[in-house]
Amino acid sequence: MIVALVDSGVQADAELTGPRLPAVDFTRSGIPETDDDQVLSHGTMMAALINGARGLPGLAPQATILPLKSVTPGPRANAQSDADAIRYAADHGAKVLNLSFGLPASLDPWEEAVRYAVSKDVVVVAAAGNSGSYQAPLSYPAAYPGVLAVSATGSDGRLSPLSTWGPGLGISAPGAQMPLYSRGCAKSTTSFAVCTGDGGTSAATAYTSAAAALLRSAHPDWDAQRVITHLRNTSRPPHDDTEKYGAGALAPDLALSSAEKA
Repeated sequence: MIVALVDSGVQADAELTGPRLPAVDFTRSGIPETDDDQVLSHGTMMAALINGARGLPGLAPQATILPLKSVTPGPRANAQSDADAIRYAADHGAKVLNLSFGLPASLDPWEEAVRYAVSKDVVVVAAAGNSGSYQAPLSYPAAYPGVLAVSATGSDGRLSPLSTWGPGLGISAPGAQMPLYSRGCAKSTTSFAVCTGDGGTSAATAYTSAAAALLRSAHPDWDAQRVITHLRNTSRPPHDDTEKYGAGALAPDLALSSAEKA
């Protein structure tokens, strides 16, 4: 099961334990596609949450990461790089697309690329945003039709103070006070370690993508919309607040066990 990761790349020498396909670079920056040059190694951190790293078991250890590098250090400015990566994922076998990024405004290249991925039966999972407040609509690309928008919760199951929330939210997932694998944990520019920290809606998105990969692996005949609907229907509502939690808290164990009877 291929999970495409449109992000800052996945560091080749990080001690990740899950399978990976060769990385592809869309930044045209001249920096190797196997280097995650983002300060906190964002892409590598998301990959570890999905299929594992030394000291951190991933939720979907058999999922195959397709690293698509579209982010370079500094402000996110090249929406076309992201769009090209999204289209590449849809055309190269990705069944789940992880978009752990967002902006308050829609960008035409994003919208067109996401629409294309949805039309190709890809489960598109995106971060609601880390504004820490009510925001309507949610960050894009999470706010686009057909995308599963994810908010972040803490260890108490309540909405993280970092998380954006508002109409259109699909589901909530762990994103704060959770194990993370990054250079930030190691306080190093080269080595990686595991620590407890706040990954925000980026981490919640990766966790949800992993659950979608498990479900698609178990039921390869299910289309993307059925997978999204099942994840939402089997969530555990911690509160009666759909604008903060969507359908409720992601429950991978319940999603998989109930899917066997579906």
